[in-house]
Amino acid sequence: MGVTGRWTIPTTAGDLVDNSLPTMDSMALERTVVVRNPQGLHMRPAMAFARLATRFRSAVTVRRQDRRVNGRSGLSLMTLAALPGTELVLEVDGDDAAAALPVLAAALEAPSADDMPPLNS
Repeated sequence: MGVTGRWTIPTTAGDLVDNSLPTMDSMALERTVVVRNPQGLHMRPAMAFARLATRFRSAVTVRRQDRRVNGRSGLSLMTLAALPGTELVLEVDGDDAAAALPVLAAALEAPSADDMPPLNS
């Protein structure tokens, strides 16, 4: 039987700590992108994207149809089997999401890993 809803746990000091599951109320930003790399999202661009995603504090998720993966994991990104022309949904959730979304979207749509935004800050 699964646990649903919100609950609180008292601390030793008597304060209540909210241990609820994340809700859909978060301000996640998303954008649909198209893979433009002629070889698709293979190892090199997937790893470069994952490294770029770690530069941001926000959670990064990439979806293809009903499969969603952690955008900070190059191996997980490769499991999407995104060929040229594949539509992916990029979701960024966190305090720097507005800054991260356009950079990460450009990286996914780059024609090659060499055309991705630079990794230096």
